[in-house]
Amino acid sequence: MKKKLVPIIWGGVAVLLLIVIVLIVVLNLKKDNKKEIISSATLKEIIEISELSTFEAVYNGVAQVMNEKKQEEIDYYVSYEATVKAGIDFEGIEIVVNPETKEVIVTLPEIQIGDPNVDIASLDFIFLNDKANDETVAQEAYKACQKDVIEECSKEDAIHELAEQNAKNVVEALVKPFMNQVDAEYVLVIE
Repeated sequence: MKKKLVPIIWGGVAVLLLIVIVLIVVLNLKKDNKKEIISSATLKEIIEISELSTFEAVYNGVAQVMNEKKQEEIDYYVSYEATVKAGIDFEGIEIVVNPETKEVIVTLPEIQIGDPNVDIASLDFIFLNDKANDETVAQEAYKACQKDVIEECSKEDAIHELAEQNAKNVVEALVKPFMNQVDAEYVLVIE
């Protein structure tokens, strides 16, 4: 009885193996016949990130805090360390695919400076008005430092230029491999 079951089991295994091989071949043929094209929607899916910080700078500064009652007098100076991130909002990226010229044109949004992170432990004070040294001085100084670093960084062209160059490099690294795989004749233009 056992000798009669062995050929039946091997025959069943062979048929099952043949079915699996046929399915694999058919699925691969269907996948190969499906031609991929480069579209702006496909490229947008590839770079689907909300915000991307493309540059981070450490900033050391000194902020001055004016007297509330006598606006022309300085109460104290405060030195601080802060980190500032700059980047782009990826949802603002525009992608246009031109099949005639074989170009993919990516337009990046404007670089944005994020909220600075002031290291509160780094605050160091020089008081010109000893009355300003009260229980609210740390909170007031922190706000003054944040305002100061935002003002200073908005004037700094190097931060914007480096963040923009890094954003271009990231977009190219995300999009170029897909373009080369689908149609290597396409050219990527980043504006």
